[in-house]
Amino acid sequence: MKNLEIALCDLDSNYVLKFANHLMMKANIGVHIFTTPEGFFQDETDFDVAIITEDFEEISGFRPKGVVGHKYILTEDSDNMTEDFIYKFQAVDKILDEIKELKEVCEKHSISKRNSNGKSKLIGVYSPANHELQLPFSMALGQAHRTDGKVLFVDLEEISIMPNLIGRNCERNLMDLLYLLNTNAEDMEKSLSDYVRSFMGFDYIEPFWNPNEISEIDEDTWDKFFEMLVKTDYDVVVILFGRAINGFARYIERMNRLFVLGRPGDYFRKWQENFLDYLDRIQANISVENVILPMSAGNLTDGSYQLEELLHGNLGVFVKKLINSNERNVIENYG
Repeated sequence: MKNLEIALCDLDSNYVLKFANHLMMKANIGVHIFTTPEGFFQDETDFDVAIITEDFEEISGFRPKGVVGHKYILTEDSDNMTEDFIYKFQAVDKILDEIKELKEVCEKHSISKRNSNGKSKLIGVYSPANHELQLPFSMALGQAHRTDGKVLFVDLEEISIMPNLIGRNCERNLMDLLYLLNTNAEDMEKSLSDYVRSFMGFDYIEPFWNPNEISEIDEDTWDKFFEMLVKTDYDVVVILFGRAINGFARYIERMNRLFVLGRPGDYFRKWQENFLDYLDRIQANISVENVILPMSAGNLTDGSYQLEELLHGNLGVFVKKLINSNERNVIENYG
């Protein structure tokens, strides 16, 4: 079934990012955000629905490429409402109720669908060179797989900046969950919900706080953890591996696919090659995707732009293109 493609256009980046986050939690759809008329004009994507402010209305009819199916105008004037005009400053759920194309999709999304074998698909990410974008890449990977169903993201880095990027901390983290798993393994699916939070349409578990904690976890505990992951109601689980956990080789073999991230440059490429050679030496039975990321984090933490913009922007587009090319069995040079 074709994914519903939505364009969200507003000069107010804070408004449109919050709108997009809420929308992605409601339905498995493709969401494209634009904060300038020029960006929307130059984009060549075909959209089933465009939800735009009046600043974008005129230019939407003159795009040289890309078709817009149904256009809804977000207006600030609540006294002059006509067909396909929606009052902007109301609850997002009420706005979505007025967009008929989204109603059926949202209803279907409320019912979780599992893979035919009843097990979660595990997708791993590991960077031998500790690429600065390994965390945003993994999050973008989780967001891109939302079209496959319900997604959980697990960050196994020993020192993670995820809480800093998201701007929130949880009282319970992965260490607490592993302790509970070791002491009371019964009814873990219900217990897992106490440790899960949501961001941009996918769920996640708060990562480790103490860098020493991850090395203290024994293989028996990790065995229980990975067994739990494949039995949850998540269709896809994206796992970012930091430094090698106890039993690292065993657990990456549990992945349905492993993305190995590198960066341009001979020094980093050699690091990449050595890790791939290691997988060959241990005869790892795993599907590996070697990815050279031609970009950097830039001003990610100094307030110049938000994480949401990165995941919706160049990095998000890169990851979606990577996944789509794999599905078509197309080999492309990403270096």
